[in-house]
Amino acid sequence: MESTRRLMLVRALALAFIIFLIAVAVIANRGEGDVWWPLLSRIPAGDKLGHIGLFATLSLLCNLAFPKCSRSAIPILTTATFVLLLLLTLDEISQHFIPNRSFDPLDWLANGLGLLIGQTAATAFLKFKNPVQ
Repeated sequence: MESTRRLMLVRALALAFIIFLIAVAVIANRGEGDVWWPLLSRIPAGDKLGHIGLFATLSLLCNLAFPKCSRSAIPILTTATFVLLLLLTLDEISQHFIPNRSFDPLDWLANGLGLLIGQTAATAFLKFKNPVQ
């Protein structure tokens, strides 16, 4: 029963973080990012570090929220990470068509690195929690 409650809590946190990321995307699409997070432009590579941090967190939460998902079509990725990679790739491509945004392959790479960091952290945590498996 306790593990079911923990899993529901992690899923709720993952959903809340997804809603937060949607809000961040809306702000960026409106061209208001500098108003909301001006510090990022003052830090060298701040934008890329922001991408890595956001998507590492997203990947960590989603991989913990769905721990029994098997490996995906790409052997080094879990199903959760693979789905996130597909969605983030579509999002990055769509930015080419949004007036206040631009397609940036380095953002996509930073997103992917964040996804791998989050997946690695989640996998390590789950192995530590259940060492027999």
